[in-house]
Amino acid sequence: MRKQPKPTLKMFIFKFNIFLVLTTTCTGLSGVTINCPTVCTCKDFKVKCTVKKWNRGIVDPSLKYLSLSGNAIIYLKVDAFSDLTSLNILDLSSNKIYFPWVSPLSYPHSSMFISFELFRHIPETPSAFRYLRNLQILNLHRNEITVMGQSFFIGSISLKTLDLNRNKLQGIDLGVFNGLTSLQKLHLSWNKINALPRGVFSSLRSLKTLDLHNNEITGLQQGLFNELTSLETLDLSSNIIAYLRQNAFKNLARLQTLDLYDNIITDIEQGAFNSLTSLKTLVLSRNAITNIKQGAFNGLTSLQSLHLCWNKITYLQQGTFNNLTSLQTLHLCWNKIAYLQQGAFNGLKSLQFLDLSDNTISKITKSAFSGLTSIRKLDLQNNVLSYYKPDSFKGLTSLETLLSDEFSICCIKEHVPNCKPNVDQFSSCKDLLKREALRILMFILGISAFIGNLCVVILRLVENEFNVQTIFITNLAVSDLLMSVYMIIIAGADQYYRGVYSMFSGAWKSSFLCSFAGAIATLSSECSVFILMLMSVDRAVTIAYPFSNIRFNRKRCIITIGITWLAIIFISFLPMFSRLSFINIPYFGDNYYGRQSVCLALPLAGDRLPGWEYAIAIFLAFNLFGFVVIASSYISMYISVKRTASRANRSQVRSEEIKMATKMAMIVLTDFCCWFPIILMGIGSEAGVWMLPDDIYAWSATFILPINSSLNPYLYTIAYKFKRKSSAQVAKVMPLVRSRLSSP
Repeated sequence: MRKQPKPTLKMFIFKFNIFLVLTTTCTGLSGVTINCPTVCTCKDFKVKCTVKKWNRGIVDPSLKYLSLSGNAIIYLKVDAFSDLTSLNILDLSSNKIYFPWVSPLSYPHSSMFISFELFRHIPETPSAFRYLRNLQILNLHRNEITVMGQSFFIGSISLKTLDLNRNKLQGIDLGVFNGLTSLQKLHLSWNKINALPRGVFSSLRSLKTLDLHNNEITGLQQGLFNELTSLETLDLSSNIIAYLRQNAFKNLARLQTLDLYDNIITDIEQGAFNSLTSLKTLVLSRNAITNIKQGAFNGLTSLQSLHLCWNKITYLQQGTFNNLTSLQTLHLCWNKIAYLQQGAFNGLKSLQFLDLSDNTISKITKSAFSGLTSIRKLDLQNNVLSYYKPDSFKGLTSLETLLSDEFSICCIKEHVPNCKPNVDQFSSCKDLLKREALRILMFILGISAFIGNLCVVILRLVENEFNVQTIFITNLAVSDLLMSVYMIIIAGADQYYRGVYSMFSGAWKSSFLCSFAGAIATLSSECSVFILMLMSVDRAVTIAYPFSNIRFNRKRCIITIGITWLAIIFISFLPMFSRLSFINIPYFGDNYYGRQSVCLALPLAGDRLPGWEYAIAIFLAFNLFGFVVIASSYISMYISVKRTASRANRSQVRSEEIKMATKMAMIVLTDFCCWFPIILMGIGSEAGVWMLPDDIYAWSATFILPINSSLNPYLYTIAYKFKRKSSAQVAKVMPLVRSRLSSP
């Protein structure tokens, strides 16, 4: 037998040198009148005291509620509460208590405290709570308690709620909770408990809630909870439990909620939950489970909600969920499930919600959901579905909500009232372009734009007349030619997928051709706007300052146009880099241009998809700026013409420049009429002022936007003919102009 140390003067001082913090705040609440002490203030049965030393009798013995929270109390005197035998609630939270029932050895004017090692040689001392036989709630939340002796709660026979959250407990010895036969709620979260000995809860036969989350528990001994026959809620989340043994929760027949969230569980032995016949909610999310063995959930006949998200599950065996006949919600999100095989959900006849979102599911086999006759909501969002057939969803007769990334699934399950995503503004379940008129116009505009712009480019090159205006017109024609290529690609894809588009919509929108089409459409539209802006500025400078050196010459024009093409090519094709694994740009998401069947990133729908700010900056902000510059340039030209209109001796050359600017205004005006409504609709949609009907969106993207690319070549022809007609007239008056300029 271990020899006890002899009593010493230090130990005597250690036992009796106990005092409370000098300043405390007390709050009392009682059903009877309380005599208010002179050192306290009382209101509505609430007592607040400021004293230098806590003595017996300072408050009314009939006090029911005492709060000493938020002080700097380090220890408690043994008889601190001996006169408060009627106390029901004691709040000692947010102090610095670390060994509540004895005081450390301390001396006046000294900061020396006795070593923690000395505690093991100190005999058991009566608890400060021994007189509180009517105490029902004890709050020791957020203190510095590291150990608890067997006499810690002796005498607290009526205690129902004990809160020890956020202390520094590393373990709990046997017998600590002896005598707490009435305890119903025990909170031990946010400590450093790494092990629990078998029998530590043997006295807690009335316990209903046990909270052990955010500790360092590595495993559960078999029979640990055997005596907790009344337990209804057990929280073991955020520990480091690696596996669950057979009968780990034996005798917990009344348990209704078991939370094992955020552990490192890799394996669940068959029969681990055998005794949990009343369990309704089981949380196993954020663990490391890779495979669920058959029989892992045996015994859970009353289970209604099962959470398995954020694991590493790769596949579901046939019969995995057999016998879970009462299960209503099953969460399997954020796993690595690659395919769903037939019979994966057998036995789930009561299931109403199945969450399979954020996996890597690419294949759904025939009758994968067979047996789910009661399911109302199915979530398949954020997967990579590429193989599924109508019979893949056979048996879902009660389905009301279906969420996925492929509207073709909604085409298969047409009877589902709430199916997302909807078919986009352009398409139907059968065709890429659902409107026959749009299909015809897209084809006609594409062909006419291609032929017209190609002829303009060839004509300009044959003429070999590379002045500033010709360079601008030629590059604008090349830009419009790209738009015609885009229209031909979309019209061709519509023809190719005619009647079966829904089955191949995912393949089309994720294809390189769709992304390429979207990129050249962006390149075409933005180059057109920028070149029109340069043309307008050049005309304005020419009219306002006909003899200035700041206007474009051929060299400046070529350099500016070259830089413009390089910059806009980079801007347009940058989102496509996300398709390259070595230059992945997460900002644009997986498929920037393939979000719509027509492969455009126009910000008209008000969606906040990845890269939406980029689309607003390009299609709205930049284009609006460009057309403000264009409008300012033509206003400047108008003012300049008005100022010079009264001059009778205005030169013929200046007059021809004004007429040429007027003809070019026709080209600018058509582009403006096409783009400005789109800018206004985009701004209104992003600001939430209105929500565009699907037809307006579709007509804007497939007709209003590209039509100017078809009209421009014919406007070039008008301007070109006018120029050829007026060239001879200009040549005739040039000698006269030069003579006037040279005369004194």
